[in-house]
Amino acid sequence: MASKFGMAGGIPERRVRPIWDAIDSRQFKNALKLSVALLSKYPNYPYGLELLGIDFKKGNKGVFDNARTDMHALKALILERMGKSEEALSVSINAKELLYANDSILIDDLTLSTLQIVFQRLDHLDMATSCYEYACGKFPNNVELMMGLFNCYVREYSFVKQQQIAIKMYKIVGEERFLLWAVCSIQLQVFCGNGGDKLLLLAEGLLKKHVASHSLHEPEALIVYISVLEQQLKYGDALEILSGKLGSLIMIEVDRLRMQGRLLARAGDYAGATDIFQKVLEFPDDWECFLHYLGCLLEDDGSWCKDATSDLIHPPKFVDCKHLYLSDEVFDSRISNASAFAQKLLGEASSDSIRCPHLVTLEIERRKLVVGKGDFDKLIESLMQYFFRFGHLACFTSDVDMFLEVLTTEKKAEFFKKLVKSCESLTSVPTKLLGQSISLFKVRELVGDLFTSPIGDLEGFAVQMAEMYIKNLPLSKDLDVQESMYGEELLSMACNVLVQLFWRTRHLGYLLESIMILELGLTVR
Repeated sequence: MASKFGMAGGIPERRVRPIWDAIDSRQFKNALKLSVALLSKYPNYPYGLELLGIDFKKGNKGVFDNARTDMHALKALILERMGKSEEALSVSINAKELLYANDSILIDDLTLSTLQIVFQRLDHLDMATSCYEYACGKFPNNVELMMGLFNCYVREYSFVKQQQIAIKMYKIVGEERFLLWAVCSIQLQVFCGNGGDKLLLLAEGLLKKHVASHSLHEPEALIVYISVLEQQLKYGDALEILSGKLGSLIMIEVDRLRMQGRLLARAGDYAGATDIFQKVLEFPDDWECFLHYLGCLLEDDGSWCKDATSDLIHPPKFVDCKHLYLSDEVFDSRISNASAFAQKLLGEASSDSIRCPHLVTLEIERRKLVVGKGDFDKLIESLMQYFFRFGHLACFTSDVDMFLEVLTTEKKAEFFKKLVKSCESLTSVPTKLLGQSISLFKVRELVGDLFTSPIGDLEGFAVQMAEMYIKNLPLSKDLDVQESMYGEELLSMACNVLVQLFWRTRHLGYLLESIMILELGLTVR
C-alpha cells in the first residue's frame, strides 16, 4: 500500500511505508509523528503538507491533486482510527469532492479502497459506492476498479447490481470467476424471492455457453453449476454432468459420491442413493452421511423434499422424520439391515475416538420409537453406553440432544438419575472426570431439570460449578495461552443459572454475582 502512495506523492516509498506500518500496528499517534518528520524532510511535497492540513503551491496540478486526494484518504483513515469520526468524515468528503472536481486526477484502487474503509466504518457505504461508480464511469474498462465496485454492492446487498457489474467484468476478460460471481448474484436474487425460474434459466444459459467455449476449470464452478440445476429440480441433468467429464473436477471420490447420493435422493431414487451412501460409509466417521443413508433406506423424504432444501437459513433437523410409506414388514427388514450394517461399522472402527458407529445405534433405536416399534429402555441403555465412552467430550450434549427429544418427561428424568448415579465411578483421569461433570450439568438443563428445581438447589448448582472451576485450575497450568482452559465454560453455565434465578426472583444480587463470576474468569485468563 505504501508503494503506490509514495509514488503518487513523489516521495520515496521507504519514507511513506512507516506511516502505513504504524497504522497497521494501531500506533496512530506515531503515524502523525512520522508525518511531521516527513514534512521536515520533504517540505515542498504535497504529501506531508496535506497531512498537516497545509496548502501547497499551485503547479503540476494533476500530480499534486492526485497526491492531495491520496493524502486526504490517508489522513481520514488515521483520524477515524483515532476515534475522531466527525473530522474523518469531513476529510473523506473533501477527498470525494476532489475526485469529482478534477478530470486530470489519476484514480487508483488504493485511494478508493482507503476511502471505502473509512466510509464503511463511519456507516456511509453509499458514499464509498458513489466514489467507485464515478471511477468506473471515468475508466470503464478498469477491472480493478470494477472489482472494488462489486465489493461495494456486496456490502449493500445490491444483488442486481452485483450481477450486472460481474457480467460486465466477465465480458471484458472472460474469466471464470467473474461468471461465477454473476451466477451467485442471480442465485441470491432467487433466494430473496425475485425473478425465480427466468433468472435461473439465465444463469444456466450463461454456464452452458461458457462450458461450450471454455469448459470449467475449478471444482467450485462445477458445484455452482449443479446447484443452479438443483434449484430448478433438474436432478437428471445434474447427475449427467457429474458423471461426465466435468465430474473429474471433484477430485476426492467421497465428495463426488456424496453429491451423487444427494441428487439421486432428491430425484426420488432412494435405492440408488442408499447404495451410494453405503459406499461413502466405508469411511466410518461420516455421521451426516449415515443419516442420509438411513433416510434413503427407509424412504424418508423429509430431508430431500423441495421444502427441506429451500430454507438455507433455517435448515430442517434430521429429528423431523416425514412420510414413512413402508409396510411394517418392509420397515422391520430394512431396519434390520441397517442394524447389521451398524454392527459392521462398529467392527471396522479403527479408533475408540470415532463416534459415528455408536451414534448409529442410537439413531436406529430413535427411528424405531418414532414409528411406535421401539423400546425407551433400550434407547436409555444406548445413551448410557455413549456417555461412558464420550461423556467427557464437549460435543456430548449436542450429540444426544436429538435422541433425548423422543423420550417422555419421565424417561428423561430416569436417564438423568442413572447418569448422576454412575458419574462418580466412571474414570480417575481428572480431565475426563471434569468433562463428564460438565456434560452432566448440560444434560440437566436439556431435560428441563433446572426449570423445576427449587431456588436453593439452583443456588447450590451455581456454587458447585464455580468451585469445580477453581478446583480444576491446576489442570490448565501447562496449556498455551491461546488454548481454552479446562472447565472454562463452567463460569458461563453458572452465570446462566444465576440469570434464571434473577428472572424468577427479580433479585439484582444474582446479576451482580454473575458479573463477579465473569470478572473472576477474566482475571484468571
